[in-house]
Amino acid sequence: MNKRLVLLCSCLALAGCGSDDEKSSGGGGESTQGGGGTSSSSAVEVDMKDVTYVPMEVTVKKGGTITWTNRDAFPHTVTKESGPGPKFDSGNIGDGESFKQKFTVAGKIDYFCEIHSTQKGTITVE
Repeated sequence: MNKRLVLLCSCLALAGCGSDDEKSSGGGGESTQGGGGTSSSSAVEVDMKDVTYVPMEVTVKKGGTITWTNRDAFPHTVTKESGPGPKFDSGNIGDGESFKQKFTVAGKIDYFCEIHSTQKGTITVE
């Protein structure tokens, strides 16, 4: 595990893992600048790196938010394939940009990148 990931996870834990002033746009997502890291809580971070979601499988609490951040020099998408809750599609996310999505329905959700058909991930909402 790299030092940057450990540091960010530690900072998130100390900061209370997020804020109450997240913005929403229709489908519940937005593009922003962001950081990397992962956790199984109400605020989860996923990186898009080397045409892979890192980590590929995450767990988020019901009502929690996942933030995907592109760490590649080319665009990716975060697009729901199947599972409970509303559909979501980030559109193209450029290098260094992020997309946030809130999850309010429990269950397993599969998602993928529309640009890279082998780039897939799974979300478990508890």
